[in-house]
Parts: sequence; C-alpha cells; structure tokens
Amino acid sequence: MKKHNLLIMFALSVVIVSCKDGKKVEKNNFSINTSHLKQLYHSNDVLKLDIKTTENTEIDSVAYYLNDKKIGTSLENKTLEYSLNNEKFGPINIQAMVFQNNQTEEVLSKIELAPANAPKVKKYKILNTYPHDPKAYTQGLEFHNGFLYESTGNGEGAGTRTKGISSVRKVNHKTGEVIQITELPESIFGEGLTVLNNKIYQLTYLNNEAYVYNIETLQKEQTLPYFKKMEGWGLTNDGTNLYMSDGTEKIYIVDPKTLKEIDFINIYTQNTKVQAVNELEWVNGKIYANFYGSAAIAVIDPKTGAVEAVIDFSDLYNKVTRHPDLDVFNGIAYNPGTKTFFVTGKNWDKMFEIEFTEE
Repeated sequence: MKKHNLLIMFALSVVIVSCKDGKKVEKNNFSINTSHLKQLYHSNDVLKLDIKTTENTEIDSVAYYLNDKKIGTSLENKTLEYSLNNEKFGPINIQAMVFQNNQTEEVLSKIELAPANAPKVKKYKILNTYPHDPKAYTQGLEFHNGFLYESTGNGEGAGTRTKGISSVRKVNHKTGEVIQITELPESIFGEGLTVLNNKIYQLTYLNNEAYVYNIETLQKEQTLPYFKKMEGWGLTNDGTNLYMSDGTEKIYIVDPKTLKEIDFINIYTQNTKVQAVNELEWVNGKIYANFYGSAAIAVIDPKTGAVEAVIDFSDLYNKVTRHPDLDVFNGIAYNPGTKTFFVTGKNWDKMFEIEFTEE
C-alpha cells in the first residue's frame, strides 16, 4: 500500500447537443453559467444554476440534475436555487437539459461538496499498557465476548525486510498471548477484520476476496469475492451490514452474505477528501478510522462521510520498543466491557488501552 495524497479534483464544463433525430454533435450555444459556481461547496450552501447563451436566444425551460437525480425545472432560464444539505459529499455532476425551439441541448459541469464544519480535536489518556506480539503486522482488531480478535498481514519488516505470515488470531489482550491462530498461505496478504453474527470476516489486500471463519475454531468456512476489482483495506460492521475501505476516500457498505455493494460514502473534512482510509471500528453509531501512514484516527459520520473529530497518536511511537521491523501505527478496537479503546501498530511490542477526552 502507498499513502495517497489528499486532492481536490476540479473539472471543466463540456457541452453536447442532441438534435431531433437523436444525432449528437458538438455545439456551444449554451453553457452553465459559471459566475454563480464555486469549485468547492459546503453542505450548508445553496447552489444557484442558470444557463449562459452565446446567442440572443430565448430558452423555453431547463431541467437540472445532480448525479443523475432531477432537482428541478426552471422556466425561461430563471435561476434555480437548490440546497445541498442532503447531497452526498464528493464530486457532483451537474447536468442541464436546455429546451428551446423543439430541440434539446445537454450541458454539463461539476462541483465538489464537503461538510460545513471543521473536525473537532480530541485528545486521549493512556489507562494501561499491555504486551503485543512484535511479529504481528496488525491489520485489524476487534473485541468479541471479552476476547480480542486480530488480523495480520504478511508485510515485510521495515528494516530486515523479513516477510511475515498473514493470520487470524484470538488473543488475550492483557497478556498478549495468542490463544488460537489460523495462518494464511504465503501468497495472501491479510487485511481488515470484523465479527458479525458470530462469524469472523477478513479482507485480503490483492486477492479480491474476503474469508469467513468459524469464530470457535477459526476455520475458514466461506470465500466471498469482492463486488468489483479493488484492494481490501479496513473492515467493520453496524450489526447488519459490512463497511469496507479500499485505500481511497471511499467506505463501501456491503451485504455480508454476498459482499455486494449497497451504498458508499466519501470521507471528507470541510476542505478536502481524505484518502488512505484504512482500519475501521464501529462504536456507538460512528466509524473510527485509521489512515495508513498517519498516526491519526478520525471519527466519521457513517451516514454522510463527514469527519467529525480527529485524534493524533504520533507520540505513541516513542513509547514502543525500537527494533528494525517496527512499522506504522495501525489498529483500533473498542472493548464494550470496559468502554475503552485499544490501539497499536504494525510489529509493535505494546498495545495501549485509552480513553478519549475533549481538547
């Protein structure tokens, strides 16, 4: 995996025309009036749309669509105002169908939508420090019935380049003892993990499939292909559906029986999309997410993708034992029994029990 840069994508308007016989040719009679448009909108903004003409041409009406959803019709090119508070964050394609003299011309443009509010900054307090297997290239963590379940990958150590073995394991979080373990073939890089309906789900990085395990025996019972060609990164669930990340700014909501896509959210702050979304944890109706290569966790609204809070864990790196294969911060689990969080990193020899505080 590589850490992605945070980007905002802007697109230029394009214009095509559809004649009565259905033949489409390039034309520039109309365009969306960009004097009203901003490159980046926020969820509390109102979008104002009208059409700019290159000729002194009367317009009968204009139908407007956002991402193929009709939002309204304007007669005689009057300005259409539309509140963006219910739209999905991310790129929004604007389509205007201009009706004039029994002809229809389609004009397109694009904007980007982000949350109105900046994330809060939270801090944390370390409650306990526990041992953690320094050979565990941590990919996913989750508590279930008092035990910690961990997924590891076969990442190469940062210094010695020693390649590990991917696994699913049941761990005593207080001692670091591995109670049960199932190892994967050397060719498979294990990724995020979650427990749903007494089954363990584990993603794979490049194999385009997830595995379902018996939670008592840790034996693999099922292989589920991804709904498209993609990388597997983080995984969690809301008690009904799975939420999986692929290293971009997206978190996909998928059916646990088929792994087919139900919906998705784009992860955004008030200024930009946030990529490299990695390990995920569902806690009290929110998603807590690591970002690969960054010692940070974000609290995300799973309905919108808005980053509501951020926590910086960079100082934890100084609290673990230095060794050649020590790698990045990764792994977050919530223990409902203690109502505390547990965090660690790849090939870290310690796991930290923490609680969050407001700054």
